[in-house]
Amino acid sequence: MNIHDLREAQVRYENRKEEVLNSREELYQLRSAFVRYFNRNKIANMQIDDYVAGVDLPQNGFNFCYGLERQLDGLGRIIGATAFKFGVYYGRTRSDENYEYRFTQKFGSTYQEAFQNVKSAILQLLISGENENIDEIVRNPISPMFKGKILSTYFPKRYLNVFSNDHLNFFLTQFDLDTVDLIKSDPVYKREALIAFKDQDPVTKNWSIDLFSNFLYSEYPGRPPRENQDTDDDPLADYRAPDFPVNPVPTFIDLNILPTTARETITRRGNGKTDYEKKARQNKKLGDRGEKIVMDLEKSRLAKAGRNDLANKVERVSLTSDSYGYDIASFDEDGTERYIEVKATRSNVGVANFFFTANELRTAQETKNYYIYMVYLVTTEEPKVWAIKNPFNPENENAIKTPINYRVTINAESTTK
Repeated sequence: MNIHDLREAQVRYENRKEEVLNSREELYQLRSAFVRYFNRNKIANMQIDDYVAGVDLPQNGFNFCYGLERQLDGLGRIIGATAFKFGVYYGRTRSDENYEYRFTQKFGSTYQEAFQNVKSAILQLLISGENENIDEIVRNPISPMFKGKILSTYFPKRYLNVFSNDHLNFFLTQFDLDTVDLIKSDPVYKREALIAFKDQDPVTKNWSIDLFSNFLYSEYPGRPPRENQDTDDDPLADYRAPDFPVNPVPTFIDLNILPTTARETITRRGNGKTDYEKKARQNKKLGDRGEKIVMDLEKSRLAKAGRNDLANKVERVSLTSDSYGYDIASFDEDGTERYIEVKATRSNVGVANFFFTANELRTAQETKNYYIYMVYLVTTEEPKVWAIKNPFNPENENAIKTPINYRVTINAESTTK
């Protein structure tokens, strides 16, 4: 996660938060009216045409499925999945042009039986939601997207209104929350992880859940990229959050540092001008993801060596300060502290070409057991990690340092006496 991009996005959103709230007030009122209309007593006694999508809409009040899917679409989208997500609906299928009541067999053998069981499941979901019984919510037979929409509608202060599993995975990945167990888990647990992140962040903890969801889509990390999206002519391509795969499987690789005479000449392309500020922002995004990859890899390395005690102590210090001169505090298998600076690139395995700050260089020169972990193919499902033993202590002549910029100090005084 790029904490600086997050904070900048939060500033932008704070500046327009009141405008967002005003624009959503009508939706909030509609949601309140829907919940008052379909209270639990109404749900228990509603008839099938009060519930199913596809029938004529009532002149007064709401239709349950249409209201949640269409009228409250602005509070979380579930449009797109088939109507079978409702358990019962009225319509046709690709193989049958006739309009009739249709149902999913897990709820019963007839549409009447299925409808009664769907009602019971909804009422039980509301009880579980009110009691915050997450395991019961997961076990409830209502389809995942519809379940999420019901919960966030009836308990908007408690449950997140993001329903697409792909979108949940994208947000978890951008916040470095993607773990093997979480990504494989039910969407309910994924929403819980995002809410926990929201409540722990010093800025978003003061926002409503709906504002947080709106922030995810409109500011940071933004709406997930569409498949096969063409970025060649997109002026914002370099500024969007990279589309990192969930749960990458990194592996260590061994490389040899070549003598300078054997290195291939790097050819400068284009007009020779480099936008160092933009390059630094891109590198920061890749580097943050590289740190997550290395963090997981270090824990795995130590765990496989039978040192779970050390694996649990590995710390990503870069999240607390940039002053350390390294990103991750880890250990050798014998308990010796290992200090790791992470660099990452989209490129294939080969030349390690990265920026190194004066603070990082000084720390490397003064610190024992310092490593640079070069993460290649960082945006793929199988990143490759080269653990480079400190090339600056002792100095390796084949690690070429090229000065890029300088800090300049000019003392001055007023010319006016």
